[in-house]
Amino acid sequence: MSYNLESYQQPFWAKSGNFVRGRDPLGVQNSSISVYASLLPGLTNLTLRLRYYGMYLWLLDQYDKLPETNAFKKDQQGQYTFIRRAELILAFVMINKYPNEQSVIGSQYVSENLNEIKEKGFYNIALGADKHKETPKGSVYWDYTSGALGQYYAGSLIALNLIQITSGYFHRTENDGKALAEAYNKSIAMNTAQLFLQRIKEGKLYQVDIDLLDEIALNKEYKNTPEGDFYMNMLLSNDGPKSKKADQHLPSQRKESLKLFLSLLHETDDTKSWLTLPQTSYQTCLTKTKDEVQEATFGWYYYYLNELAHHSLEAIFWGFLVEMDKGSYSLQKFIKHITSSVIKVASNNIAGIEKMPLKDVLKELDLETNKTLDFIDKIDASVKSNESTRGITEGIFAFLCLYRDNQHKLHEARAYAMNHFLHKKRGNALEVFQTYIESCKPVTFKIFVQKLVQTLLNEHIAIAYNKMGNGTKNLLKFIIEDNYLVHIETMKPNFTNPRLKTLHNFTQDLSLINDKDELTDAGQALLEKLSA
Repeated sequence: MSYNLESYQQPFWAKSGNFVRGRDPLGVQNSSISVYASLLPGLTNLTLRLRYYGMYLWLLDQYDKLPETNAFKKDQQGQYTFIRRAELILAFVMINKYPNEQSVIGSQYVSENLNEIKEKGFYNIALGADKHKETPKGSVYWDYTSGALGQYYAGSLIALNLIQITSGYFHRTENDGKALAEAYNKSIAMNTAQLFLQRIKEGKLYQVDIDLLDEIALNKEYKNTPEGDFYMNMLLSNDGPKSKKADQHLPSQRKESLKLFLSLLHETDDTKSWLTLPQTSYQTCLTKTKDEVQEATFGWYYYYLNELAHHSLEAIFWGFLVEMDKGSYSLQKFIKHITSSVIKVASNNIAGIEKMPLKDVLKELDLETNKTLDFIDKIDASVKSNESTRGITEGIFAFLCLYRDNQHKLHEARAYAMNHFLHKKRGNALEVFQTYIESCKPVTFKIFVQKLVQTLLNEHIAIAYNKMGNGTKNLLKFIIEDNYLVHIETMKPNFTNPRLKTLHNFTQDLSLINDKDELTDAGQALLEKLSA
């Protein structure tokens, strides 16, 4: 019998193992996430529309101004209901008027309930937004109690010093938070603001309201307004006191990343070139010193270095899982099987590799015929074709070539990581190079592979149990029973998402690029200003 997520049961009378999927089976990706978080503070992969920032600050301000006798109690639950109704009203406005706009909170719920007004004469905002203890899951537009503000946006607003949270209650800050609330208020007419607030209190939205509330739309033009100026200054300011480096300087990596983003669009004909920002920075820094490039350029180099290291190791682990699924192996036989299979394939690259010390293998890896990024591409092809042994070997060679290519940069990378407090993040490239390569340089390639297999298997088990803690969810991708490996689930290698889509959306919202990803006049002017 083969085990999988559906069929696996704990032995005998025990309940289901309750296995769950996870994207980071080796527990290494947090080091990459920490890097891109320091490069684009205040942005996340979930805060995709800039104008939500202003709307939330305005709503918090307006809620605090409500009289004590209003329909909403001045407490946490009342504030959440106020925010949730506003989010849903905005979704109805957007889906009715701009159905093709992306990243609208509650869009699926609204799309499923567009005919409601024909039946009742209005959209029942209270029914679709208010969340109580007895509210069935999935029956409202958003299940998280404090709405998308609490689940998605609060972290970014805190990072930007726009809000604070006390016992679950949101407060705008007195300086920047108040300034953004006032700037947003100037972007909407008084009658629009009054109607918006009235419909929030009433919990109903009528068809005639949709056009009258157009000024709150996410895609409203707000360039050269106090609101637009605030967002621009926010992106161009330094990264804030929470990003202070070990040398006590405040970095401006968000602004520098924006410049890199705009430069890529300006310098190439490829409108999707912004997606290559990490790889482009990586290749630039391979031939330039840290002092010759902007800090953010080196930061993106360090991010991509981590990504390539992780992808290589995850490809190797993916191959292990595929091989486990093919047959029954004791731990010792599995290590022997993988080692002999890798040596057989690797010998096509380097003759006599089995008994060669790892330090000599690194010297034998010719730069022209053994390129890191070529191996990364080969890994993806092997994963698609399910060629596990080849994928494991390509993962190993990608990892070794990556180390070879970056040996001369590791001192600079360590200095950057320490200055940004990234060097202790588990799974960072500096750590994995030391664990898997530098400690094994004197041993033969065969012993290196054996240690690699053993260490990766142990690392996954340790990480899975650590993540499980005292919970009931089981994150193991394989188990060991009576010294035999039992396959549970195969995880493919994957890359993290470094918030560039959010930066792309923000530049569109600020009219710095158009819908064809071309620089506008405003975008060109900003790039020239940043390059001066």
